[in-house]
Amino acid sequence: AKGAFLMLGRADVTGCVEAMRGAFPGMPERTLAQFSADWRYDFKRSEAALIASLKWREETLPRAPGPEGSDGATAAARLFTHRGFDHAGRAVFLYHGSRFAPKKWSADAVMLGVVHTLEAGFAAADARDPDNDGTAVIILYLDRGSKLDMDLAKRFGRTIGAHYPGRAHKALIYPGTPLATRLWAVARLFFSSEIGEKVVLVKQKVEGRKTFEEHLPEETLSLVGIDSWDKVPWGSDPDRDGAPACDADAGAVAAAGPA
Repeated sequence: AKGAFLMLGRADVTGCVEAMRGAFPGMPERTLAQFSADWRYDFKRSEAALIASLKWREETLPRAPGPEGSDGATAAARLFTHRGFDHAGRAVFLYHGSRFAPKKWSADAVMLGVVHTLEAGFAAADARDPDNDGTAVIILYLDRGSKLDMDLAKRFGRTIGAHYPGRAHKALIYPGTPLATRLWAVARLFFSSEIGEKVVLVKQKVEGRKTFEEHLPEETLSLVGIDSWDKVPWGSDPDRDGAPACDADAGAVAAAGPA
């Protein structure tokens, strides 16, 4: 969170966005609004945050995750993947915590893979619907026996909070067990306010699937692969049998549709 909540008038909001518009001519309105809102419409802080983020993007985005088999490429294909869209056309990402081996991989390379996945997912959502609100649903999943690297997970959360402010619409955490409290600490880094409304703990019960269905269409649930997760309590449905757990790259392409 960026400090205590402040009651803001229309003049505060309009004045900050107009000042940001003057400071960053040509910058998309959505970006200006997101950074302004994230910093409670404090122009100086919003301006400083966007300057820092633009510098980060200039240094980070030209760097490729690496060739197939490298840490960055593997992270983009396994740890954090784009898995289609929600009911409103927002990009949906899956953070599969158990698929990271912290003693083997380079955290810097992994985060580079994560960033490139984010960029590709947001671009796919914009290509599919230019009028989408630019936010995303992030699913944080830990299967049985997962060993979550909290340092990496928090770095992931801080990256989204600092450089993609306002772009996390919801965080769905499964399973919603005591272990999920650790992921709550990660998910809260995505948001500057209204955390209780935006972070959803999905129960490890039959009704847990209904929670996913409220946020995601069946096509996306198939791409996410929730029916093939470890010992899910909702069991199999004959109408869903045969839907494979998707390959990350193929899943994103399939969800986006033909070029």
